[in-house]
Order: sequence, then C-alpha cells, then structure tokens
Amino acid sequence: MQVLWFKRDLRLSDHMPLFEAMRNAKHHGLVLPLYIHEPSQIADVHTARQHQLFVHECLDDLQQQFANVGGYLHEELGEAVDVLAALHAQFKFTHLWAHQETTQFAQYQRDRAVAAWCKSAGVVFHELPQNNVQRARGDKADFQTYLNRAAQQEIKNPAGRNLQAFFAPRPPPVLKRCNVPNAAGEDKPLRMKGGRTQARAVAAKFFTPAKLKSYPFSISSPLKAWNGCSRLSPYLAYGVVSDREVLQKLNALVNTVHGQGDSVLISKVEDAARFYVDRLIWRQGYLQQLENHTGLETDAFYGDEPAEVNQEFLNAWQHGRTGFAYIDACQHFLQQTGWLNMRARATLVSFACVQLGLPWQPVALYLAQQFLDFEPAIHYGQVRIASGTSHFSQMLVYDPLKQQAEQDPKGEFVKRWLPGYGTAGYPAPIIDNAESLKQGKARLHAMRQNRLL
Repeated sequence: MQVLWFKRDLRLSDHMPLFEAMRNAKHHGLVLPLYIHEPSQIADVHTARQHQLFVHECLDDLQQQFANVGGYLHEELGEAVDVLAALHAQFKFTHLWAHQETTQFAQYQRDRAVAAWCKSAGVVFHELPQNNVQRARGDKADFQTYLNRAAQQEIKNPAGRNLQAFFAPRPPPVLKRCNVPNAAGEDKPLRMKGGRTQARAVAAKFFTPAKLKSYPFSISSPLKAWNGCSRLSPYLAYGVVSDREVLQKLNALVNTVHGQGDSVLISKVEDAARFYVDRLIWRQGYLQQLENHTGLETDAFYGDEPAEVNQEFLNAWQHGRTGFAYIDACQHFLQQTGWLNMRARATLVSFACVQLGLPWQPVALYLAQQFLDFEPAIHYGQVRIASGTSHFSQMLVYDPLKQQAEQDPKGEFVKRWLPGYGTAGYPAPIIDNAESLKQGKARLHAMRQNRLL
C-alpha cells in the first residue's frame, strides 16, 4: 500500500504526488489519501482559528473532489509520526508521497521527523518539488524556462475519471471534526472561505480583460485593492490552486484577447499580465529565499536590534488605537477580513518597527495570526524588508500620513473602518510623526553601518 499525505496542497488538479502514486499503484499497492490534524501544529503560535476553519472548508471541498473520482480523503488526529507509525503497523505501507513545502520552522521540523521515521521503518518517502523552488542541491530551471513550461504543459486533472480501483479500502474510523482541538483566537466575520469551488469562483471573477487591465492601478490603496486584486493569495498559500494553474489561466485570457483583434486592449492586457506575472516571480523568490536562509523566521541579522518591547505601544498598534487614523483603520479592516493589500501591510510594519521602535518579532507574529493568507516565506520576507532588518539594499520607510494622503485622499477608507475617528473618544497620536520618522531612520542607518564595519 501507498500513503498520499496532504499538507498545504489541498487539491487534486496539478498534484504530482497524487499522479505518481496512482501511476505506481500496480507496483507499490493501492493508495490511501491522508490528512493529519496535528495538535502541535494547531497549537503553533502562527496558527489562528481562522486558518484552521479555512483549512476545514478546503478539506470538505477536497473530500467532495475525491468522492467525484471514486475515492475518499482519510483524516486522522495526532502527531504525524505517530499517525504514520500506527497506519504502518496496520497496513505495512511501503511508500509515502507528499510535496516539498517551504513553510515555518515547526512544519519543516515535522517533515524532517517524518523523513527520519520513514528511513527507520523502511518506507520510501517521495517528496516532490513544486513552484520551481530548489531544495538543497535540487534542479531548478530559470524562471523564464519554468514560465514557458508552466504555460504550455498539460495540467494533470483527475476530474471526470473513475479512479475507485486505485484506492485502498478506507480504514475506520471516520474522524469527527468536533474532536479536533481548536486553534487560538476567533474566526473573522469577513474572511474568504476555503475550498477549490471558492477559488475557482474568485479566479473567474478576476481573470477578465476589464479586471486584469485595471489591476496595476488597484493594488496600492486598500479601498481599491479589496475588489481590484486577484484575491487568490489564501488559495495559493494552502495549495488549493497551483501557481501553474494561475499562469495558465492568465495565458488563456491573453490569448482570448488576442483573438478579439483590438490592438489597444491587447496592449493594456499584456502589460497588466506581465505586471501580474512579476508578482508571481516575487512569490517564487520569497519561497526560494526561505529555502536558502531557513533562519529568516528567527535570526537577527543585526547585532543591535531592539530587544525591549514597549507593551503600551504594541497594544495600541494591535488594537488600532495609535491616533494615526490610517494605521488604525488598516488594523480594524484586517481584524474583520483577515486581509490587507501589500502596501498597507508594509505600512503597518514600518510604522510599528521604525516609528514605534518595536522589535520585528512580535510584529511579525501578530500579523501572521491576522493574515488568512499567511505564507511564512512571503510573510517573513516582507516583514524583514519593511522593518529594515533584511539584507535588502534599500531602506523602505512608509510615512503613515503620506500614505493616507495618497491612498485614501477623501478619507473613505478611514470613515468606513474607523467609526470612532473624529469623536472625543478617539486617542491623540501616541508619537510625533516627523520626530519618530527622523529617529527611526537614524536608528536603521546606524544598524546598517554597524553591519558593514
């Protein structure tokens, strides 16, 4: 028998471990698809209730996808090694299939523990790469080559086929989700819902000529970004869709526009498509960066980073009570939706770390819990840049008053998401904007100079 282990790759389409396990069923045995609810990962400090419920919705959808092809998804509760060991004792499976995943250190440690157990138990562990990300000395094509392949290669999708003969008998019992411990925190009322069906609906709404050509002009302001961005980030983060699927959807749209023969529209859509692809390239770059520098989540790159936490400042920033309307509105928006556009995220981090002088670690951890689309490589990469604690050559500092003037000139965003603004109960600014910017930039400059010495 073979076990097919799902983690942050909650789909059947473009899933090479699934394809390879099925292809090898004749030689290695029938396939047991498995998802493990791991108490240690649920209790991890990065995991919030909204993440867990999003995953549950994805699993419900994945169960239906399996049912449609004559299969099932077996869910277990327990630590990965313990669950696999118990299944091995019962079924003596010989092969374990999974994707390589670039994620936080706790999950990387879990994957290493599984690999060690497989070696000791004589189980062949196949970890297949994805997203053109290189692990250790693995092969990695340049992005243009990968892009060309991704746009042209047929995506393997089992939908519409009856694969019942390839699945091992389903082991009892069927897990009841009520027995799975809850992650910390509360769900967010306006967050996006999980599942392949939801992802397809979101993609269909975005990948139109009108939406795509307006995309480059919609991503900076949280007012426009809510409807102007593709909003596929949670589905990419949890592998509900693959980057190859997104690239092919984009390519199909461009080809469709070409078929209409409108040269002006073609030019605008092509420009917007390249702009979108650039963001996918950045995403891959962040993933590769974490593979190359696994300490990105924890390591201090500068010896004199601040260690003390001003709890009053941290609480005011977290709860949207800083007296800076744009910052506070962004926090209230995030608390309701679990999402912010990239520039607003950078502004929150810059304000917290540069102007309030907070260490990047508690800032990064809090936002990881708040972002539904938390993906460690991208999250920590962006936080380190916006906090000034990365190796990025430029020092990016976002003046919150300037950002408000540029991104919310009529105050629409602030009025909608900060109802207490302008009343007697709204707090005065907790710092002087100009002075804190001056001191923060000087501190970052000194940190960088010390590193060069």
